Amino acid sequence: MNDETIIIHVFVCIDDIIRKLAVDRHPGPIGRMSLSEILTVMTLCPLLKTGVPLKQYYRWFCVNWGHLFPGLVEYSRFTRLIDQAQEFLVVVQQKLANMGCFGLVADGTSLPVMHVKRGPFAKSFRQARKVYCASKNEWSWGFLLELVLDQAGQIALFSMSVEAEIRQLVQILEDLKDRWVMADKGNRGREIHETLWLEKQIRIKITQSKERTWIENVIGILKNRLGLDRIRVRKQSSLMARVKAVFCAYNIASTLNLPI
Repeated sequence: MNDETIIIHVFVCIDDIIRKLAVDRHPGPIGRMSLSEILTVMTLCPLLKTGVPLKQYYRWFCVNWGHLFPGLVEYSRFTRLIDQAQEFLVVVQQKLANMGCFGLVADGTSLPVMHVKRGPFAKSFRQARKVYCASKNEWSWGFLLELVLDQAGQIALFSMSVEAEIRQLVQILEDLKDRWVMADKGNRGREIHETLWLEKQIRIKITQSKERTWIENVIGILKNRLGLDRIRVRKQSSLMARVKAVFCAYNIASTLNLPI
């Protein structure tokens, strides 16, 4: 499957979802780029140019595929548009997942943003902290990600914070009930588990068996093939937009059976 076919498939998938939403248009003239086009260009970055800086990717996209999107704006304008529309990336991601499935799988991973020695002096990421990456056996400065996958392996919910995995998981499950969640030892907490069961009938099972092997594979795909741990930006809002684009790209690629 060539790049043009992937671009068309991704746009159609996103546009079908956005058209079904009741989106309130901002007052003023209609923008040159539609919401579907903005989300498509952002989602294609981890699929077509993994790990490439956004500015370099955007220039490459304009040169090679600008004829498919005649309303492309300059890069500075695009970054503002994606900051405003990044929440719709989460909407597309969740529409492609089964939010109502009974069984869920949760796991956490580190999200490094810079070297640990530079972190305390970075004005944009002072809210981050030291995190340990088990796969690389090293410390870095960044955040912790908590992912919740449905039974089909799609990313249903996620959280990015400096809090512990179990605290993020509780926030994710706040609006859910009657679920069975498999998690690892990072989500231990007897009192929290009992509270979730009594108040929401959510059972958390701590396991390290082969039942959870596939979620480790999903995290490996996100990091190694979609560049989740190679995002280098200067603002936390830009970091969130790139992370959401990676998750959206993964769900779309899984749904459309695209090569990753």
